[in-house]
Amino acid sequence: MVKRYRPQRRYRLGLFLPCSYGKPYGQSYIHYLIRRAIAPWLRAGLVHEIILTNAGVVPRELEEHWPYVAYDWNPKHETPEVKRCYRRILASRIRDYLEAHGAHYEGYAAYLRWDSDSWAALREAAGALGLRIPNLAPESVPPKEVEEAGLGLGYDEDSDIVLVTPTALESLRRGLQGILGWPGA
Repeated sequence: MVKRYRPQRRYRLGLFLPCSYGKPYGQSYIHYLIRRAIAPWLRAGLVHEIILTNAGVVPRELEEHWPYVAYDWNPKHETPEVKRCYRRILASRIRDYLEAHGAHYEGYAAYLRWDSDSWAALREAAGALGLRIPNLAPESVPPKEVEEAGLGLGYDEDSDIVLVTPTALESLRRGLQGILGWPGA
């Protein structure tokens, strides 16, 4: 499906996001809070969300299509060998996506955990293509914020919960303001 896919328009920014256990991604707790934080840029059509998953590169508008809405993968069960394979394959798929659709974006940014395999794969792909893709996520957040973001419901067991802490979401908003110069600039 991604091979036949074409972005709907030209965007100022392609924003790479993590996948989530919940499907479709946009209905997950983490994606809901990220999308709420970047809503002004989404409404203005400046940002296109690109999700990096074990299934590959998933543009937001394909998240409800098979197989992206139907697969179930728990990264807690990955061996080091599986993780290396995942990074290599994902880096290749990111390169393919960027080569095929690069004309639809003025630039790129990421909002991924710094220690994630997705960020490692994106850095590898960007390096191979000579692209600079900044990561708008902070490298650390206060542990108390992570605990609070989990709502006492066990969400804090998801390592990506750090991305929806107040510190992280503010970092995302500031990063987008710096890149896009709007809103509030």
